[in-house]
Amino acid sequence: MSEKDDKKIKRRRIVLYIVAFLFLCGIGAAFYSATMEGHVKKGFLRLHGWVEGTEVSLSSKVSGDIIKLTVDESDEVKKGDLVAQIDSDQIQSQIENSEAQIAKAEAMLQKAYNRVDILESRLVGTKIALNLSRKQSAAKIEQAEARIAASKAVLEQSESNFSKAEKDYVRFSALAKKKSISQSKMDAIDEAYHVTKAQVERSTREVLLAQAGLDLARSTLTEIQLRRNDVNTIEKELNAARTDEDVAKAGLDSALASKKEVEATLADTFIYSPVKGTVTDKVIELGENVVPGTPIVVLTDMNELYVKTYVEQRDIGKVKLKSPCRIYVDSFPDRHFDGRVILVASKAEFTPRDVQMYEHRSTMVYKIKVGIDNPEGILKPGMPADIDLKWDKERSWK
Repeated sequence: MSEKDDKKIKRRRIVLYIVAFLFLCGIGAAFYSATMEGHVKKGFLRLHGWVEGTEVSLSSKVSGDIIKLTVDESDEVKKGDLVAQIDSDQIQSQIENSEAQIAKAEAMLQKAYNRVDILESRLVGTKIALNLSRKQSAAKIEQAEARIAASKAVLEQSESNFSKAEKDYVRFSALAKKKSISQSKMDAIDEAYHVTKAQVERSTREVLLAQAGLDLARSTLTEIQLRRNDVNTIEKELNAARTDEDVAKAGLDSALASKKEVEATLADTFIYSPVKGTVTDKVIELGENVVPGTPIVVLTDMNELYVKTYVEQRDIGKVKLKSPCRIYVDSFPDRHFDGRVILVASKAEFTPRDVQMYEHRSTMVYKIKVGIDNPEGILKPGMPADIDLKWDKERSWK
């Protein structure tokens, strides 16, 4: 064998050794991967999924053109940040109209207030006049009745005196004709007769005058009734005025409520972020027209991140709500993120196509969600994640 053939044989052996070495390395790597990747410490479950977040869709509540759009996809926003603004000229006109209606309603209410005040004052005055008329009428009637009583007493006495004088006059007239009494005596009796007769006539006239006075005093009762009618009329007008006042108040309340409603609509033209999150979808562009319900942007709430994953039927009994977990992502290989189970599905489902599990023999799995503590906000939706779920409390993380 020549030296040249010997070198060729050596080269072939070297190549064969290298191929054999690489083959063995490949088998070893595959074995290591199969054994180490599938290996999970006792008391733990190794699960896989993607970081997801609660999506918040910000939609328009009013119609109009987008005149301001402050975000773009992947932008981060804080709670309360202005995201978009919708044209509000028409709504501003509605506010001005509402203010005009409020001014009109206030004027009507003030007019109603004034009328109520006037009628209340008139009612007080009319009631005072009514009470005064009652007192005056009672006093006049009382005086007239007293005068009648006094006049009748005088008349009664005058009639008694006249009756006696008349009897004396008749009796002594007969004696005078017989010359049985003196003429002077007869003259005295005649004078007494005519005097008592005149007193009777005068007393009768006094009684008649007193009766007329009583009738006149009683006529004041009609005035009292008129005063009472005035009170009743003003009370009715006052009730009507108070009704008008209530109507005016209701009109003002309605105008104020209308303005408040329009102001709320105006506030709806400014769309603010309700959460701290990331813009994952911008649906509308600046200048586009929107109607109520039109989505504008979609945010992912960075404070509510979770990993959705699936557990095989044989392991679901080990998973409980609030079970502690550690989450690992490729972007931060030297650290873990704490978490806990926040949802365990009550029913099994067929294995989703995108499920990440080392074993795919099971066709029925249970969905669970693992909430993530992400105070620094460094985890993002879409990151692939591995989960160690500790189901045995006695086990240590180490």
